[in-house]
Amino acid sequence: MIPVRLLVVLVFKVCLVRSQPTQSSQQVTSPPNPTGEQSPLDDGNLSFPWSRLRLPRYIVPLHYRLLLHPNLTTLSFTGTVQIQIDVQNNTNWVVLHSKGLQISKATILDHNLAHLSDQVLPVLHNPSHEQIGIFSPKVLSSGQKYFLYIEFEAALAEGFYGFYKSTYITSEGETRNLASTHFEPTSARMAFPCFDEPSFKANFSVRIRRSPEYISLSNMPVIKTTQLNRNLLEDQFAPSVTMSTYLVAFIVCDFKSVSATTSSGVKVSIYAAPEKWMQTHYALEVAVKMLDFYEEYFNIRYPLPKQDLIAIPDFQVGAMENWGLTTYRETSLLYDPLTSSISDELWVTMVIGHELAHQWFGNLVTMDWWNDIWLNEGFARYMEYISVEATYPELKVEEYLLHTCFVAVGHDSLNSSRPISSPAENPTQIKEMFDTVSYNKGACVLHMLRHFLTKEVFQSGIVRYLRKYSYGNAHNQDLWDSLSNTCSEDDFTSGKHCYSSDQASKNAYLFAGEHLNLTAMMNTWTLQKGIPLVTVTRKGPRLLLRQDRFLRTVLPSDPQWPAVQQG
Repeated sequence: MIPVRLLVVLVFKVCLVRSQPTQSSQQVTSPPNPTGEQSPLDDGNLSFPWSRLRLPRYIVPLHYRLLLHPNLTTLSFTGTVQIQIDVQNNTNWVVLHSKGLQISKATILDHNLAHLSDQVLPVLHNPSHEQIGIFSPKVLSSGQKYFLYIEFEAALAEGFYGFYKSTYITSEGETRNLASTHFEPTSARMAFPCFDEPSFKANFSVRIRRSPEYISLSNMPVIKTTQLNRNLLEDQFAPSVTMSTYLVAFIVCDFKSVSATTSSGVKVSIYAAPEKWMQTHYALEVAVKMLDFYEEYFNIRYPLPKQDLIAIPDFQVGAMENWGLTTYRETSLLYDPLTSSISDELWVTMVIGHELAHQWFGNLVTMDWWNDIWLNEGFARYMEYISVEATYPELKVEEYLLHTCFVAVGHDSLNSSRPISSPAENPTQIKEMFDTVSYNKGACVLHMLRHFLTKEVFQSGIVRYLRKYSYGNAHNQDLWDSLSNTCSEDDFTSGKHCYSSDQASKNAYLFAGEHLNLTAMMNTWTLQKGIPLVTVTRKGPRLLLRQDRFLRTVLPSDPQWPAVQQG
């Protein structure tokens, strides 16, 4: 995701009972004690089984089968979802996310699709945590797979998150509706019940019902369209690759498109409102060129058969990297060579470069939790510059990079700044992570590191990182290990993702001429806020160097200077 329109310093050196307090779900979690088969229970006899913000880890989603029917007249939608789950501890409860959805039915089926109970299953709500708990009278057994089936409905959201209504006005003054999605970071739960955390990756099979005058789009291409009646069609999309819920997307609209194919056979299409269709051709050229560049740079094929880019009239952020269906503000995608400026051209080019970089950084490899969102956004922001410099050198993007880094320094010189990697648990804290620190400082730290390691070592390190954690999740430490050629014993003995002895001669350690602890060095940049100010004092033949945190608002003479240097 890119927000609406960055000094590089090179330093070498259920809760089980209701009374249990909220705590990080990084710990091993256990389900409430299973109760065996019971007679039907009224909701009033049950209490919500979980008190933590993070979901329990003992139920893992594997595959979602999602059917949605948005009505652009009533501005509402109905839906069903069948989630295949893997149960890893005996339990009677399934806890997942839901926000603003009316749940009309919930059932659980075994691996043979037989209902576990002929009773209507109780659904409990915990609105403060945006969670629901579904109770099964029969114990869900550890090591078994089940299917959770839920029917739901809701109004299309009025804002810019979840499954929301957007509009545009034609030249004749007619207002037309469309339905679009924006799920990052925690809004997939507003469109369908789900395990809405980035580490709960799964496959998605989506079906969309629509009127014939509209088209529907999702992450994957349509494989079948069925006419249900004269006024209703159903589009079935190919099953997705394994991905996080925040990357799921679907749109129902009446837009037009232009298409082309990359050198590796990926179909690229640009969608816009019919009267703005002619402003899509530059974006098509850029997207094709960028996908070709990234496939070569990362040496990893783009894994989907298509990449759609669509200009949404009502869109809060600059763009969003939904896998295979990236969404943009109109000003971030449309370009008219007759009226648009050079700065417009640069902006469109960089935003496309940013979102397509996410198809690898963020989509293929995703941060494990939102405290490390910079692994997505810092890399995507930095890859903007690398990709544009390689594909459109005439735009002189290096000047913009310098500006970006100075903006980052300005922000980071305030005492109110934060470390690049910071704790974030609730949705409000998570949204606050999408800021200048994650994007701009993250990009500039990577720029510093790339020039320290050399371009070749940096590139080989991030390729190794992407290959090792493909379709999975990663932490800060995983990136540092990949860049410094550090291997676990298992990786080393199996030969996976490790350099041979010949290749190791290009190790960053050897290049630096010393044994450098890359983790220790980079943790000073990512786990503490601020940037260093090095003061050099000459005393005769000696130079004395002192390092402090650079601050614009506090001087060394101020009483709080020692305290802020510690923070």
